[in-house]
Amino acid sequence: MKLPEVCIKHPVLACVMSIAIVLIGLVSLQSLPIQYFPDHRSPNATVSASIPGASADFMSNNVADKLISAATGLESVKTMNTDCQEGSCKLQIFFKDNVSEVKYASLMNNLRSKVEAINNFPPSMIDKPVVTDDSSENALPSNIITFEATGKITKRQMYNLISDQLIPQFRHISGVGGVWGPYGGSSQALHVWLNPEKMMALGITANDVVSTLSKYNATFTAGTIKGQARDFSINPVNSVSSVADVRNLVVRYDNGNIVRVGDVANVVMDDSTDTPSILHINGKLGMSIQTLPLKSENPVVVAKRVKAAMANMKLPDTVKMKMVYNQADFIQASIDEGFKTLVEAIVLVGIVVVIFLGSVRFALIPLITIPVCVIGVFAVMAALGFSINVLTILAIILAIGLVVDDAIVVVENCYRHIEQGKPPLKAALESSREIIAPVIAMTLTLAAVFFPIGLMSGLTADLFHQFAFTLASSVLISGFVALTLSPMMSAFILKPASHTSKWFNWVDDKLDKTTHYYLALLKKAFTKKAGLMVVAVILIAMASAATWFMPKTLLPVEDTGFISVTAKASSSVGRNYHLQNNAQLNSIFKGDPDIAANMSYIESEPENHLLLTPWNERKDSIEEIISRLMAKAKQQVLAYKVSMSVRAADNLNLPTGLVLELTTVNKDIKALGVSAAKVKEVLERYSGVANVNNSMQRDKLRFDLTIDQNAAVLSNVDYSDITSALSTFLGSVKAADLKMKDGYTYPIQVQVNRKSLSDFKVLDKLYVMSKAGQQLPLSQFVSIKQVTAESHIKTFMGLDNAEITADIMPGYSASDVETYVNQHIPELLQPGQSYQFNGVIENLHESSHGMTLLFGMALIFIFLILAAQFESFIEPLIILLTVPLCLVGALLTLKVFGQSLNIYSKIGLLTLVGLVTKHGILLVEFANKQQKEKGLSAYDAAIESAKSRLRPILMTSLTMIIGSLPLAFAVGPGSVGRINIGLVLVGGLILGTVFSLFLVPIAYVAMAKLREQDIIKRLKQLRTSKA
Repeated sequence: MKLPEVCIKHPVLACVMSIAIVLIGLVSLQSLPIQYFPDHRSPNATVSASIPGASADFMSNNVADKLISAATGLESVKTMNTDCQEGSCKLQIFFKDNVSEVKYASLMNNLRSKVEAINNFPPSMIDKPVVTDDSSENALPSNIITFEATGKITKRQMYNLISDQLIPQFRHISGVGGVWGPYGGSSQALHVWLNPEKMMALGITANDVVSTLSKYNATFTAGTIKGQARDFSINPVNSVSSVADVRNLVVRYDNGNIVRVGDVANVVMDDSTDTPSILHINGKLGMSIQTLPLKSENPVVVAKRVKAAMANMKLPDTVKMKMVYNQADFIQASIDEGFKTLVEAIVLVGIVVVIFLGSVRFALIPLITIPVCVIGVFAVMAALGFSINVLTILAIILAIGLVVDDAIVVVENCYRHIEQGKPPLKAALESSREIIAPVIAMTLTLAAVFFPIGLMSGLTADLFHQFAFTLASSVLISGFVALTLSPMMSAFILKPASHTSKWFNWVDDKLDKTTHYYLALLKKAFTKKAGLMVVAVILIAMASAATWFMPKTLLPVEDTGFISVTAKASSSVGRNYHLQNNAQLNSIFKGDPDIAANMSYIESEPENHLLLTPWNERKDSIEEIISRLMAKAKQQVLAYKVSMSVRAADNLNLPTGLVLELTTVNKDIKALGVSAAKVKEVLERYSGVANVNNSMQRDKLRFDLTIDQNAAVLSNVDYSDITSALSTFLGSVKAADLKMKDGYTYPIQVQVNRKSLSDFKVLDKLYVMSKAGQQLPLSQFVSIKQVTAESHIKTFMGLDNAEITADIMPGYSASDVETYVNQHIPELLQPGQSYQFNGVIENLHESSHGMTLLFGMALIFIFLILAAQFESFIEPLIILLTVPLCLVGALLTLKVFGQSLNIYSKIGLLTLVGLVTKHGILLVEFANKQQKEKGLSAYDAAIESAKSRLRPILMTSLTMIIGSLPLAFAVGPGSVGRINIGLVLVGGLILGTVFSLFLVPIAYVAMAKLREQDIIKRLKQLRTSKA
């Protein structure tokens, strides 16, 4: 006895199974985390090294080359690059996506061992390079929290309040993975500003001061005193605990003459850096921090915890704290919009089912499938470690139209038997025997579309994985329900035709007339087969052309309500330049009605973050707002190259701009620089990109300092004394740490006072002591030459590299930019030079390759399942014939509505492959049965199949199309992705259904002879005859 028969004869068992699925799903729902996208693990590592004051050239020649040599030979490396700038060098290694966690851990250990084994770094490198695992880093900060003064409070007091009291509290909030900041201020340091004239007069050197500060601040342990009755521990107390104490430290005592630190230096507490960051919040000075959730945590829940913690934090009345940006708002709004679309889809699908079946009683059978499948799939999601995100919600929305399909087939076929005069119970039993094969075939076929994703790795697989298996699981559950609950309900709910309503009879009459017109057209199409094929070929050609010219991007830009603004000037301009011109840029933002808040941040360059008013309070889209602001910036702000981009709210942390790696094998850096300058110039003429940067741009003013070693030897001056003096005078030496009475510890930094550093004449006033005790000016041993140099020196895969970066402007896609680059850049390069895309275009290439492989594997799996189901290699070809045409409808729809080919539209295209094959399965299965049982010819069987299967095909197609309309016309947060997938499904299903109803019957007849010669069927016949 087969499963449907068991459930018909044991209705309570059928109910219990479905109720159990719902209950388990409801329990599992409580444990599902919320994310925007599924996690994407990108295995990569960074090796960081620093030498304060070292030039980019020095870091490249003495550090980067050694790091590259150490890392060369590591397995599974996809790309490797270095970036050296003043004082620092970074080596970044990106491993292949298919590297397992165990293999990655081994690679990291190997890398650390290789870096630790390097023993010839420059002596000036105090700390060894640090190897960090960047694959576990979260994406963009989740929350931005600002602090403004509302009363009398100094900048130092606010900074200390945030860094020492508030940030530790934020870090202890459950789920918070990191806290960045504070921004808008600087930590404090005790500055010892040396006075060269006084040092000369008193015969004090820089080394004398540094040595004194280090010596008096040394820490030590004094042990214990062991008495007869008890032991006493000794706690040494440092007598230096204030600015005055440092000022009074004795540098030298000679014949009653005391020289203190305060005699040769000005000792003050000040910002630890000469250029502390400045933050304006809506024009007012303030500070901010940013919090990041752990990857394993629900960002919405973590944001609620942060808000709750903020409400309980005790602040002085002089400080106001506010969360101005909450990434969770967009995530939650997108999820809410997704569930709203889900409800709309359920209502629309329900209306369609009721209209077609003509009875709420009849419609109840397929509609009851929806909650069972939708809720039941939460159990599968929890078991597989999935989350509630925009892609899994999309899968559930699409499942609404799919899960009723199988039940509709069951109901329609059962009612067909009832119309023949059979009692409902008998009709249900006979119908279940007929539909069990096509239901299993349709269910497995759709599931097979997504099975290959489990065999893939990388970005495409990570994004598709949860969507695919959520949808496939929904379909599998619906197939189970169609074979258990639906037959049982059909046996007890359906009534004979004599008991049907007038509305049902009216719908039935209209469907009969539709069937009559359809059959007339189909018979005519059999006489016009050539014309139909020509139309199909023309449509395929049109779709191919549309695909070629259609913009392609990895992810469409969603309206997150957050715009990031960068302003680029010459790298040699100073702080005052930025303060003046950035204020002019901010004046544009101040009067815009769509901007709710503006955070302006200046450190090395200005950064502005624009927080827009809520989505329902503004008429313009974020792209229109950017276009408006950019037009004003170009007219009114001439000091900067301004670019604006929409800040992503996802957890993928993917690059969004153009990254072009120019490399040379010729070791000719100068020639590479010339080519890079030409590439930058050509890109700046292209309206599709903005904020074009060239890493080899020689705009960094630098002074090359050369020490005359011969002069030092002849003057009896130690070379190390010269370098030490230069480091202290011209740079900044940390001599010690000072723990003050307020409990805070501050670094003591020694440097020549700012006034003396205005030009290099100061070298005439700075002295070094010879071994004979004679003070000699540093200018005697040093020569200086002003040059322009690269601020960054890079390598890519071990080759000298110029990296060109740019922002992709709204209205242009990554493929548009790629096309422009490929058309204009090759002719600019010299022999031995080449370019390679990185960033978003590289990800787009990987995604496209992955999708091509996925489509191919999906078609192969479907073909194999259908071949096994029909025991034929010909029937699967007939069924798959309409796949290209449904894709035609989808692509043309995207083109007409001006959408791009992206991850969402590709998800829709892949889903379409499984959907349209269901029509072919119904037609071919029934036609085969007519030939086998009634001995009809191929033509008559095809006509009879088309006649009896038209109603379920129209019903299943319309339920899916109507169920997709809320996606196609979505609004609000996260709507762009939903619109893309909705348009694909609506357009593809309309054209795919039309052609299925005509091409499949025609192909069935046309391939009749081939089906008779099918090797599988012939072998089966041969086996039967021998038996």
